[in-house]
Amino acid sequence: MTKVILESSCNANNTYDLAIVTFDHRNHGSRVRDPNPNRGWSRNPEVSNERHALDMYAIQTGTAADVSFLIDFLPAYLFPTGKRSIKTWGVAGKSLGGHSAWLALGQDERISFGIPIIACPDYLKLMEKRASRFSLPIAPPYFPASLIELVRRRDPVMKAFDRVDDANPYLGKKVLVLSGGADKLVPWEASREFVEKLTVGLSGVKKVLVVEGVGHECTPEMLATAGQFVGEEILSD
Repeated sequence: MTKVILESSCNANNTYDLAIVTFDHRNHGSRVRDPNPNRGWSRNPEVSNERHALDMYAIQTGTAADVSFLIDFLPAYLFPTGKRSIKTWGVAGKSLGGHSAWLALGQDERISFGIPIIACPDYLKLMEKRASRFSLPIAPPYFPASLIELVRRRDPVMKAFDRVDDANPYLGKKVLVLSGGADKLVPWEASREFVEKLTVGLSGVKKVLVVEGVGHECTPEMLATAGQFVGEEILSD
């Protein structure tokens, strides 16, 4: 993913240099501490994770916080003498990483562009659809009241995303949404209303690509589109 975006975004016409920093989600990859919270609901009680809704939101909000933590400290580590500075911050992520990208984009005003890939900005709508497949109620223990309260405070869909004033955290930002039209794990329909109503203002950019017939996967077309977006909207004046 990183290589494709670098190759398709960087060229001689770029005004700015691009640095991409990658890291694993909390409790994923090199950061795994317990594999059980990464599991979803299952009809097999031996592998089903009753706390799936809680665990997944904890992971994605924690990773969004990690993005802001990196923004706090990376400049000092990369350029300790201050010879260079970072002009623009952005965030991109796939699947669970895309959920975190939506969160970080709406929570940190320093992040000016985002590329959520096969992700959803409406956690409750997404999880309600998922829970219905297992005949699970939107109630404790699967959905603790405190979790629902937290989601209603934090989630992108709960913000003033369709307003044209400073209450809208997405105003003036550049957003590229990439989704699969046949995605069953993260259905486009769970995101459609938010994305269609999302307002970024005259100084912002909103582009959407829904690839018909594609499931929960990041395709070469999506990656090429992401690279083009970075090259045209971020690296050039």
